[in-house]
Amino acid sequence: MTEAVLTRPCNECPWRRNHPAGWLGGYSAEDFTQQVQFDGPPLPCHKTIPSDGTDARAMCAGALIFMKNSCKGAHHPDYGDALSRVEADPETVFEWTHEFLEHHNNREAWIQKVRVAVAEKTE
Repeated sequence: MTEAVLTRPCNECPWRRNHPAGWLGGYSAEDFTQQVQFDGPPLPCHKTIPSDGTDARAMCAGALIFMKNSCKGAHHPDYGDALSRVEADPETVFEWTHEFLEHHNNREAWIQKVRVAVAEKTE
């Protein structure tokens, strides 16, 4: 069982709007959203998975905030009161499934956005 100890997504969280498109550790964007939409067990934060082989880890704060943003309840028993520990934040974390999928399934659009942002900074 996981325990929600994080209340903010880490800087490398795939649920963040500024996360590099498609960088999902070998999983598809649909794998992430299906886990949340269909009440699977809580997603662990990839930065808290211990190297000693134990199962002690924190829930992904980004996934929890995404759920809160999109008004999704947590029905799996392992969630406990995790959703009550995070605040909605649609500026930092995706709000809707289609936004997450569009972002991670369209690397070219993300690359173009980064190029424009870099060009604006150098002007």
